[in-house]
Amino acid sequence: MRGKERQSVKTGPVIGLALGGGGARGHAHLGVLKALHQANIPVAVIAGTSMGAVVGAAYAAGYPIDQLLEMALEINWRRLFSFFADITLPRQGVIAGNRLEEYFGTLTKGKTFDQLDVALTVVATDIVTGEEVRLSSGPVAKAVRASIAIPGVFCPVKVGGRLLVDGSIAAPVPVLAAFEAGATAVLAIDVCSSVDRSDVLVQAWKWFKAVQARPTLQTVGIFDVLRSLKPGLPQCVSIVGRSLELCDRYPAIPPPLTSPVRYWQVRPAVDNVRWYEFHRAKECIHAGEAVGQQVAAEIRSLLDRGE
Repeated sequence: MRGKERQSVKTGPVIGLALGGGGARGHAHLGVLKALHQANIPVAVIAGTSMGAVVGAAYAAGYPIDQLLEMALEINWRRLFSFFADITLPRQGVIAGNRLEEYFGTLTKGKTFDQLDVALTVVATDIVTGEEVRLSSGPVAKAVRASIAIPGVFCPVKVGGRLLVDGSIAAPVPVLAAFEAGATAVLAIDVCSSVDRSDVLVQAWKWFKAVQARPTLQTVGIFDVLRSLKPGLPQCVSIVGRSLELCDRYPAIPPPLTSPVRYWQVRPAVDNVRWYEFHRAKECIHAGEAVGQQVAAEIRSLLDRGE
C-alpha cells in the first residue's frame, strides 16, 4: 500500500507483516515481500524487529521491491565496515552507531513515521526493565538504530527517557505489535536460528551467576578478583549480562494468540545462515520468496472474499 492508498483503506482484511530479527537472515523478508507484490497483495501494516525493522522501514519509505533487492545484493564487506567503523570508548558499546543512523536516514529518505507510505511500528527493548518498546513517531532512522543495537556491540539509544537495545530480545517476531497497529490479518516471518548459539551464552551466564552465589565457592580467588574489577569494567559488560538474562526470560517465538485471528507464520529455510553472513543475501531472498509464494495464494483468496 503506497502514497494516497494509506489514506483511504478499503473495507476488508488489513494485511500486516511481523518481520523478525536475525541479522543477515532478515534478507528473507525481501523475498516474502517480492512474493506478495507478485500476488498483488497490499501490505497496510508492518511491525519490525532488528533486521526486520530495517527491511520494513525501507519498504515503508517507498522503495519499489525490485530496487530493495538490488540494494541488498550490492552490499559488500567494505560497505558494511564503513557502518561499523564508528568505534567509541567501550563504555556502553564498542560502536557508537552514528554512521549507521546516518545510513538509515538515507535508506528511509529522512522520513518521520507519519510520512511513510505504510504504517510502521519499530520494536526495541528497554534494557533496564526488559519491556518491549514500540516506536511509531519521530525520525524513523533513530528508531531503527535502536532496534538493531546489539548489546555490547552498539551503544544503547536513548529515546523518551528509556535506554533501548535490540528488539529481538523482547520480541523476536513482533506479532502482537502488528495486530495492535491495526492489522486484522498478519503474516509473521520468523528468521530466528540456533546457529548463532546465543543459548550457549545464556547458559554460561546463568552458570556464572549461580556459581558466584554459592557460599562454598565464594572464597575462590577468581570471583574475588572479578568482584574487585566490576566497578572499573565498561558498562557494556553489564549491558551484555542484562541482555542475556532477558533472553532467557522471553520465548524464542511469539506466544500463541488467545483469540481467533487470521494469522500465518512462516520460517524461510535460512537456519544455517549466521547473523553476520550478509554475503548470503541472495540465498536468503530466494528462501523468503519460496515460503512467500506458498502462503500468498491463501492471503489472496482471503482478500478476494473480502472477509
